[in-house]
Amino acid sequence: MSRTFVRQDTQIRNSDAYVQLTAPSLANYQTTPTNIEDDLNNVRSQLNNLLTVQTGNWYDDINLPVTFENGAKRGVRSLNQDLHDLQRKRVLVSSTNLSDVVVPALQNYVVLALSEIPSNTTAAIGIVTTRGTVAATNGTFGAHSLALVGGSSAIDPKNLCDIVDGSTRDPITSSGRQVWALFQTESATDGSTMTGTTPDRAQLSFVRLNATGDALEACPVADIAGKTINYASVERKALEDLNEQDFLRGAVIDSPASATVSRQIAYDNQGTTPVELTTNADLDLNSAGIFWEIRDLLNASLFKITEGTGGGTSTLAFGTDVDTFDNNAIVNDFSTGLRANTSGTRIDVGVTAGYIDTSAGVTDLGVRAGLELYLDDGNQTGSTWAQTAGIKLSDTTAEWDAYETAFGAEVSLLYGIGQAKRRPKVYARVTSTTSADTDVGGVGGGINLDAQLPDMSIGAYLTDYDVFLNGVLLRPGANSAANHDYYPGSSTLNGQVKFEFTVKVNDQICVTPYVR
Repeated sequence: MSRTFVRQDTQIRNSDAYVQLTAPSLANYQTTPTNIEDDLNNVRSQLNNLLTVQTGNWYDDINLPVTFENGAKRGVRSLNQDLHDLQRKRVLVSSTNLSDVVVPALQNYVVLALSEIPSNTTAAIGIVTTRGTVAATNGTFGAHSLALVGGSSAIDPKNLCDIVDGSTRDPITSSGRQVWALFQTESATDGSTMTGTTPDRAQLSFVRLNATGDALEACPVADIAGKTINYASVERKALEDLNEQDFLRGAVIDSPASATVSRQIAYDNQGTTPVELTTNADLDLNSAGIFWEIRDLLNASLFKITEGTGGGTSTLAFGTDVDTFDNNAIVNDFSTGLRANTSGTRIDVGVTAGYIDTSAGVTDLGVRAGLELYLDDGNQTGSTWAQTAGIKLSDTTAEWDAYETAFGAEVSLLYGIGQAKRRPKVYARVTSTTSADTDVGGVGGGINLDAQLPDMSIGAYLTDYDVFLNGVLLRPGANSAANHDYYPGSSTLNGQVKFEFTVKVNDQICVTPYVR
């Protein structure tokens, strides 16, 4: 039997079609293929896919749970770029120089010798990405300069160096404010090497915060000249250049060796980190007139505590620059009462136990509501009174007008209540027959009644009194010319009345007043 010798270099040929975009799926990559060319094309497609990203089965589509912020997926190509960018990421770290630097007399700056310049002698000058010691230059080398490299704020430039006393390693202060230094170079060429000689020297210009704390200013010469200092410069590194100690806060500068730190420095160092107290703490004001004060941006008083125990004048005052006093305490307990508007029309609440009253000399005390005013007390609870808020003072403006019409302009509430209660009716018996148009009654009943009729001089005579004769209501007149049943007698004050007809013995007269 003859044999066939398979020649692999010719019988296994290359693919006729090269495909790299077949969609990944179990069907496309594993179930459907019918020949090796399909398999190779599927491998080509998935290889292309892997250059982007791949998880799960070899035939799965890309489906990461986390993607880039722009929605793209991270694969080999993008990961390569990401790693490159991460290595090149620039960060700033502090680098402490332990060389003692002596500030010359009569100067608030110092030109650094070769032994005093930072260990990284490459000058990264201005707003750049150069790796090296961050520096500024403005052409005024050899004199104090406020040249800086802009940072996160006006008081935090990128070339700001921490400095300490070379012996005690305490911060140096000027009028209670911490002193720093701006690192500056003679050369304006970014990336140049600092050599300690012209034209590649470096210097420190000493600065402090200004009085308002929003900018840097030159440190007075008297506060820095002649001092021996150590400084920590700012170095720009790539992320790949960082060593493990660069992440330590302590790598910046040593802690103070003594207790000479000012409150300003302590507050600045503390930042917004809370002070967690595990023991009790006191702030003692030990002399009369000593105060503790919190002020605003313009130094106006917001809150002030003044010691005055000996003279009874201790005060806790909120200043006029406080816009809102917002008290959200569950219980506000003023144990000795509350005095409001003591410089004007003072009102006391609970100063006299159980009372709301005014100070001496104040004549008016009002209770006013913007919408409705109710009166209520504890006896309302459990009663049949339906309005849970109490008794309303008024419902409409018309009620105020009606009150004024009924009782007079701006009269008191008690007066109105008194007026609303009519006086009792009075009965009198005629004791002698009296002719028409003759006074009936008088003091004690006069000569023809056994009792005095009520005073009818109050209010309106024609509408505020009812007069009955033997149970019959009579009609009044203003005078005899009215020709009605009766009219005012000579003395209405004493209850005298005149009738238009004769009244006889034993006639019964009843007068009902409707005014007080």
